[in-house]
Amino acid sequence: MEFIRKSEVIQWKNGEYKTIIENSVDDEYTYLFIDYLPPRKFSTYPKDLEDFAIGYCLGEGLIKDYSDIKSIKCDGTNILVTTTLNHDPEEDLEQEGIVQERKGNCEHACVCRLLEYQGVNSDNAGGIRSELKSIEKNTSDLKIDATQIIKDIKHLTDNAKIWQKTAGVHVAQLKYEDRIILREDVSRHVAVDKVIGAASKEGYDFSKCYISYSGRMPADMLIKVIRVGIPIIISNAAPASSGIDVANAGNITMIGFVRDNRFTVYTSPERVNLKK
Repeated sequence: MEFIRKSEVIQWKNGEYKTIIENSVDDEYTYLFIDYLPPRKFSTYPKDLEDFAIGYCLGEGLIKDYSDIKSIKCDGTNILVTTTLNHDPEEDLEQEGIVQERKGNCEHACVCRLLEYQGVNSDNAGGIRSELKSIEKNTSDLKIDATQIIKDIKHLTDNAKIWQKTAGVHVAQLKYEDRIILREDVSRHVAVDKVIGAASKEGYDFSKCYISYSGRMPADMLIKVIRVGIPIIISNAAPASSGIDVANAGNITMIGFVRDNRFTVYTSPERVNLKK
């Protein structure tokens, strides 16, 4: 199912205008409930939400492996994740200055009150786990040819079906050996979470994977990649200086501005075979 809306709009071009039908992506709020933590609120393209939930938990350091998840239940755009770690609400509530009430043995105490708070959103704004106290350097020996980088971005855009119809989403793909997982979302973070989650379900070795995606590369994106152990990230967009700093600290290969037949390697260039 494609969540696309058709609208009658007026298009102006070269001094003339006409009425046309235009596609736009349907974005909806998604609430992610993890153990006893407050809900997280995201604007998403509401597809592949289970993959998103798994990838989010991995990227935020809430789980170490897919096996840490006991169950995932999706009710529309509400996702309930139960882990073996039983995260305590004080992890979030103390940092956010929120007092949570408890009602008996209710799994999500005072959910209505928490929904008024609107959730803890890690998208774009960083989030409470957006800083790493320590960064372990990635020691993966994965290498990629320069020509493959160009091919990967072309594959990304050629297969971004929702983006082609609406230009309203980001797209991410994760490559592991000869296998590729591709997902789209209105959020660049969620798109990356989705491919990480899908790869985790398949048991992929993240040290042998790399991600190509459409979007900037600031620190919060690199932290996500470092946490799961992916050694290479590629984008057709620009990095931020915070992303370069984190990539250097974590020995992550960051490649940006992949356009036509060129790209820029910002960090850890030893993983790129630059010769033809």
